Formats: sequence, C-alpha cells, structure tokens
Amino acid sequence: MTSEDLMRRMERFIHSERHVTSARIARAFGGDPEGAVTCAENLVVAPGLSWEAGEALIALVADGRVFWSPITRTAYHLDGLFLDLPVSYVQRPFDEPTWLPAAFNSPRVHRRVMEAIRLMGGVGLGPEILDPDYGKRLYEIQSEIKCERCGRCCTLSNPISLEPQDVERLSAHLGISIRKTIQRYAGRVEVGGRGAWAMKRTSPCIFLDEASGLCKIHPTRPIVCRAFPLLSPRTVGGEPLAEWCPAARYL
Repeated sequence: MTSEDLMRRMERFIHSERHVTSARIARAFGGDPEGAVTCAENLVVAPGLSWEAGEALIALVADGRVFWSPITRTAYHLDGLFLDLPVSYVQRPFDEPTWLPAAFNSPRVHRRVMEAIRLMGGVGLGPEILDPDYGKRLYEIQSEIKCERCGRCCTLSNPISLEPQDVERLSAHLGISIRKTIQRYAGRVEVGGRGAWAMKRTSPCIFLDEASGLCKIHPTRPIVCRAFPLLSPRTVGGEPLAEWCPAARYL
C-alpha cells in the first residue's frame, strides 16, 4: 500500500467516524505503544501510532484534509488508552512530556467543534484517573457489564458533563445550530472548584424516556454517558458501583 493509499483510507475513516482518537486510528491503521505525534516541544497529541500511521496523519493535517481539536481524556479511556502523563488542553511547549488529548475530524466537523469550543470556553470536565493500571482494570470490567436499561444512571447522574464534541454531535442529530444547542440544553456548573458545561436538566436527564427507561439520543449521547457505569467521575471518585447500577451486582 502506498502512503497516499493509506492517507485516503485514514481520511475516509476519520470523516465517517466524526470524532476519532489516535487510539482508534492506531487499532485501524497500525499501533506502537512508543509512537507519538507531537505538535510542540514535549506536547503529545496522538500517542500510540505506528511510524507509518503517524506520518500519514501528519500529512493529512498538513494538507488540511483532517483537523484536530482538544477533547477530554475520557474519550481515550473509552478506547482503552491510559497515559501516565500530565494533561494539558493548551497547545504550547512544555519542559516535560505532556499529553494534549485530541480528536481528529473532517474540516466541516472541525469548524463546528471550534465554534462550540469558542462558545463554551474550552474542554469540559473529565474524571481524574491518576493510575493507568486502575483505569485499565475499569476498562476491562466495563466490557463485561451487560446494561439492563434501567435508566438509573440517567436519573442519578448529576452533573452530566458536556464536551464541545458532544454539543457538535447533538447539534447535528437535532438539526439545530451549535449556539441553539448550547442555549437549550447546556448550563455552567462547578465541580471540585473547576468550571464546566453540563446537561441543563438532570435527575432525570432531559433526554431520558421515562416510560421505556431508554435514552432518546442514544447514538449521540455525551462522552460521559458512554463511560457509565465505569470510567466516570462518580465511580472513579470511589462511590460503590453496585449500590446504584444493577448490572454491576453480577461482577
């Protein structure tokens, strides 16, 4: 396969998948735990790629065929990648290796994400998982859980944090603008001294169908919802999972 063939395949994959982490790109096009793409001194934006995949991604970005934007590290946790590195959401040089979690997307989607970032003032709130081994254990357990669709996490979760990529995905699903999506469904919250954006109405979530216990926007639900019942601020913070998630009682 030529480098241009690899670039075309990677471009199609990123455009079709909307917001793609380098962990997913590595699985699809070649991974290397020691590989990484950097955008400034000591700043890693795409960890885990093979040399070939990394070169193809760099070329796509340089040609303006693919763009990247900051995303909560939870998106990488969902894809099974846990880095033992400090995290920054600002593009600048660092004295020590630092990770800037990023999502890769098409030019059109990128413009919409950047509008959401501008209106929201940055990336939202993600769980702090300081021990990668602990994160990997949670990731493995999550694959064993069979959701019973009880809707309790949609009722008990507060806040339900929102990332710019969540807003972009929800906006496209609902067919309304980024600004209207934020105005109608998002609100500012403070958790642990940090400001973030979250779903405006919870307990229950505005998108819970209480009759069926199902999510009305399930294909486009927020990243933090995809992380439940594990890899979330709630369980990472130490709350016993089995006390509120019926599916967890069988683990």
